[in-house]
Amino acid sequence: CCPDHASVLNLPKVQGRWPGSCFVCSEGHPHGLGLHFHHTTDGVACVTRIPDTYCGFDGMVHGGIISALMDEAAAYALFARHGKLGVTRDITIRFLKPVPTGTDIRVVGEIQSFDPPQAEVAMAIYDAEGQRLAEGRTNWSFPRLSRIAALAGVEEEVLQDFLDDCRKM
Repeated sequence: CCPDHASVLNLPKVQGRWPGSCFVCSEGHPHGLGLHFHHTTDGVACVTRIPDTYCGFDGMVHGGIISALMDEAAAYALFARHGKLGVTRDITIRFLKPVPTGTDIRVVGEIQSFDPPQAEVAMAIYDAEGQRLAEGRTNWSFPRLSRIAALAGVEEEVLQDFLDDCRKM
């Protein structure tokens, strides 16, 4: 379905960096995860390591963090493949096996359908051996960029520049 851990790092990086303080992807967030995605054929993937600070049970990533990782992969898949900024309408997550803290995991988002005003994205998390640990699907809608800019307190031009940068390879 998607490249393995080592292959992901050789794929072109998604160039866009979110201009705000997103907990999952922004470099400037003091407690954030700082994810960096790479372009794949159908979306994006990243390799990351979640610190013990974000555990549920000791040694296992909290389910809310797992959900946030997959929601972000879906968002970046839409940014990178279609240059669209949307909002999650619904998300379904299946937790298959514990996601360990402190080890490399691969987070993947693959576009299943894109037909504005809607889109569907499948997401998954894998361990270094390629075992699927969690999977999900999400549906998106696409409000006007000006509406999102107003809600986020960011100029529309800044968001458009971000989206344009995300599509660059």
